Amino acid sequence: MNGEGAAMNGENPRDGAGGGALDPARRAAFAQELLRALTTHCPGSRAELRGSLARGTADEYSDIDIVWTVPGDRFDPCLAAVRDVLESVAPLDSLRTDPDAQNSRERRLLFAAFRGLPLFWRVDLEVGASPAAPGESRPASYGDDWSDPASALANAVAATKAVLRGQPQNAQGLLERGFRRIDAPDGVSGRWFADIGRLAETAAGREPDLRPLADRVLRLTESHRAQLLWQTLPAGVRERVDELVLAGRDIQAVRAMRESGIAPRPEPHECVEVLDGRQRELADRLPPPAPRDVDTLAEAACALPRGPVAVEAVWGGDTRGWIVMLTAVLAEPWESAVLAGFRIGAAGTDEAARTGRELAERLGVPFRFASPDEPDEDAPRWWDTRH
Repeated sequence: MNGEGAAMNGENPRDGAGGGALDPARRAAFAQELLRALTTHCPGSRAELRGSLARGTADEYSDIDIVWTVPGDRFDPCLAAVRDVLESVAPLDSLRTDPDAQNSRERRLLFAAFRGLPLFWRVDLEVGASPAAPGESRPASYGDDWSDPASALANAVAATKAVLRGQPQNAQGLLERGFRRIDAPDGVSGRWFADIGRLAETAAGREPDLRPLADRVLRLTESHRAQLLWQTLPAGVRERVDELVLAGRDIQAVRAMRESGIAPRPEPHECVEVLDGRQRELADRLPPPAPRDVDTLAEAACALPRGPVAVEAVWGGDTRGWIVMLTAVLAEPWESAVLAGFRIGAAGTDEAARTGRELAERLGVPFRFASPDEPDEDAPRWWDTRH
């Protein structure tokens, strides 16, 4: 192995695979650099993309498939130089050879993982000779052996990719084959995060030198934990959660996930991560947020059954954190009507307090915020101070 431990550097929490988010433009540019490096090293050779990148059907998870066709009399020198050529583009984490073709005088298949590049974007490089290379067939891998535990880790990455693509049957098959390769009980449960993690840990146990790569796989699954949990939920539960998200019923959506029947029961924070992801996914179908400008809020307050006697800021919250709600206080009997909510972020309560003061001034009534510095759902209300 070549510098597997160095993969620990440059990991990015956004994708758990190193080197930033899964940007197809970045992958395309990297692939073109590889093509240029290969053809420059061997004049008269051809380096071409194949697979989904060549067909234009790649998604963000697709790997990079390249065919490098070299003159037969340059086959051995080109194979010997592969590592250096690839490293001229970016440092390698590993370079392994497909054992099924390591004796061929016409074709070799190499698998390259680059430091800082997402694990999903492995480079599969086929080196072909045209015409066939002269000489006797002999082993000459020019890369590390593709061991069974290393192959199992590749299955773990591929299974993660299949789950994220919504292909659970493919993921199950990949995991089952991965466990069989290392003579481990498969027992795939469909709890994808746990199953993939167990395969990675078992592979590292079989071949301790793979520990750094296994840790990368574990960080990959951790960074996609919410998506893996989403795909673990039964289809009916996923449909119900989306209905609740579109209806703005976040707490009920979290409850539906927790009561889905999967074991172990998802933790609340895991469900909130899934909820955030679903809100992003469904953003174009969610109703627009209610306006919070003073003119709109004043119009809403004046449309209430009774004229407000005060504007009050009170604390509330949901599964994602604290919210300051601006309310119009109505008397006889005392009650309040929520006019707007301000989720608390880096600016704290400043925007909510400023809007509340401006609204109260527009309405000609007092403004009250009993606990502006820290959340307090039990703070006395406006009418409590009237006695």
